[in-house]
Amino acid sequence: MSFLLIMLLWAGFIYGGYFYALKHLQETEQHVSNQINELKLENQRIEKEITGAMQLFHNELDSYKEEIQQVRSEMNMIQEELELTGESITGTDKTRQSLQERMAELDKQLAALKEQLRKLEEAVRAL
Repeated sequence: MSFLLIMLLWAGFIYGGYFYALKHLQETEQHVSNQINELKLENQRIEKEITGAMQLFHNELDSYKEEIQQVRSEMNMIQEELELTGESITGTDKTRQSLQERMAELDKQLAALKEQLRKLEEAVRAL
């Protein structure tokens, strides 16, 4: 009779241990699954932020490219004006001086825009 009682007690321990381990594994699996889902959501949020930042950089880049193109166009127009009026303004040094100052100013602006463009391109590559 005591042998049967010991066998039942061991069977109870084995049965209880099995279900305890099964319950623990299920809880662990649920916890890991929740963490994976949280990580997926965080990754999606980060991806959206990066995509938004990249879009802003591209928009700024396009804007700077347009500004550079406008400055180049204006410089070309001034250069053409200088060439066309070069002989007729020999007596008006003020006009020539103001055009050259404007060209120098546009050169500086173009250099600054190129530097901003370079920094933006580096920032985009860093992302």
